[in-house]
Amino acid sequence: MASTPDYYKTLGVPRSATASEIKKAFRKLAREHHPDAGGDEAKFKEINEAYEVLSDDKKREMYDQYGTANENQIPFQGGNPFGGGNPFGGGTYTYTTSGGGNPFGGGGGGGIDWADILESLRNGEGAFGTNWDFGGGARQAQPEKGADKKVTLTVSFDEAFKGAEKKVRVVNPETQEKETLTIKVPAGAMEGGRVRMKGKGHPGANGGAAGDLLVTIKIAPDANFSRKGADVITKLPVSIDEAALGAQIVVPTPSGKKARVRVPAGTQDGAVLTLKGQGAPRLGKNASGTGDLKVEIEVKIPTTLNDEQKAALEAFKAATPESVRG
Repeated sequence: MASTPDYYKTLGVPRSATASEIKKAFRKLAREHHPDAGGDEAKFKEINEAYEVLSDDKKREMYDQYGTANENQIPFQGGNPFGGGNPFGGGTYTYTTSGGGNPFGGGGGGGIDWADILESLRNGEGAFGTNWDFGGGARQAQPEKGADKKVTLTVSFDEAFKGAEKKVRVVNPETQEKETLTIKVPAGAMEGGRVRMKGKGHPGANGGAAGDLLVTIKIAPDANFSRKGADVITKLPVSIDEAALGAQIVVPTPSGKKARVRVPAGTQDGAVLTLKGQGAPRLGKNASGTGDLKVEIEVKIPTTLNDEQKAALEAFKAATPESVRG
């Protein structure tokens, strides 16, 4: 009587393997040894037999205990120790090369979950890989575009405002060698904005085109300016007398030129003065023009006073009987 093969060794799994691990191993081996893929039919039948036993809890328990899943080979007196007829449903799976239907013929007895496998086929997965069907063997592999590659490029505030050309080092999807690309950062580029370079991403499969390189812009902090969309923000410190009496003050602009701003008398701390059209270029499909330069007023209170300043403020206090608190 021929000895029962080591089903665990056949599937390449330990005796402690879970049902999920056994199923995963079976699918992998079945894909490799499927006769439609040029595999050995005898080896494929061994794999199928091993999975039929180890995927069935009762058969696996019998196999683990007695070294066989055949009740007639169990060394017990009195026949079937489990009582009654065949506890496994009496069916076997037999491989056939005929098109359509279950490629293993037969039925019954549990083991391979063909409902699950056929469902994966309907979803385009393929129980034995995406390039196989059971009716006609290998299908033509479809070209697949490669995935996009993402990198971050840090630029200065001035480069983002005026536009710039920057160099980045990436791997060429065709040669797999490093190459230097020139990235054109558009004038008015914003934090988080992206520049797309066609065909510079990951290589495609089955003759498919390479993906794209997506370059995300990061703007380094600037000592004088910040951005809010196309508007540029700058802070302007003013003294008490300038805020109270009003003043004409020259301020820098992001273009590099100077502009004169009028601080009205009675300007409060935190007030915002606007210089129209002095901001960044607007970007977008239907965008046009430029944003504004927003000048935020910071009224600076002196921390120390000389005698003359104290006297001036005392005189101001005496001339202002009303309280600011009403």
